[in-house]
Amino acid sequence: MERLYTMKEASKLLGVTVRTIQRWDKEGKIRCVRTIGGKRRVPESEIKRILGIHEERKIVGYARVSSHTQKDDLERQIELIKRYAKERGWKIEILKDVGSGLKENRRNFQKLLRMVMNREVSKVIIAYPDRLTRFGFKILEEFFKSYGTEIVVINKEEKSPQEELIEDLITIISHFAGKLYGMRSHKYKKVVEGAKKLIQDC
Repeated sequence: MERLYTMKEASKLLGVTVRTIQRWDKEGKIRCVRTIGGKRRVPESEIKRILGIHEERKIVGYARVSSHTQKDDLERQIELIKRYAKERGWKIEILKDVGSGLKENRRNFQKLLRMVMNREVSKVIIAYPDRLTRFGFKILEEFFKSYGTEIVVINKEEKSPQEELIEDLITIISHFAGKLYGMRSHKYKKVVEGAKKLIQDC
């Protein structure tokens, strides 16, 4: 997590009085956060911003597949992200996960969140929106934006609300069928294919 300074510590670093920082906070010139006890703290990023210390932030490429059988797809995503970055002259760090987009505890997804919250990342490049998360992409996009991080989607496929709902429904059914029967089982395939057929027939 980002380091937080007390008002006294911040005043020494900035060379101003505590009262001045309090005034800046009221005027919106500095971003302060509150502790559970209601005390003001100044994030390290704000200290650096005011002092004019600019640290180069990383550009991160994130790729994900649901299972180890999709290794080729994972490599395709990574190559696509690398090529996209190279065309723009960007140096990138690649993070990848194997796991459902419904799971928030993916190891490198969690690492990415920590990096974003520490303001270490300027851009996150993904092949498709659902590679980052299956649900709540817009919320995640706004969350990243609040830390100054832009999500760059290489393939933005416009879908109708109905198409999105159908895709979400199939994703949920696939996820829970995999939990119940295993991703490679005959029952799993039967349930998923049955659900797809039922939706198409409606």
